[in-house]
Amino acid sequence: MPMLEVIRASEEPLTKEQKLAFVQDAIEIFRDVLDTPNGRLRLFFSNIEWEDSIVGLLEDDDTDN
Repeated sequence: MPMLEVIRASEEPLTKEQKLAFVQDAIEIFRDVLDTPNGRLRLFFSNIEWEDSIVGLLEDDDTDN
């Protein structure tokens, strides 16, 4: 069973509509590329705070100098 985990660092989490659009595209891609049957793809979203990412930390550090 394929599993896709999406980890995103952002100041704002994805909206439900954005997640749904991503899910619909992912289902189609996994079906086309891996012949994954409907209902077999497991997809999870995680959002981390921007300042918890390396880019966010480095940007914060640049503004301090």
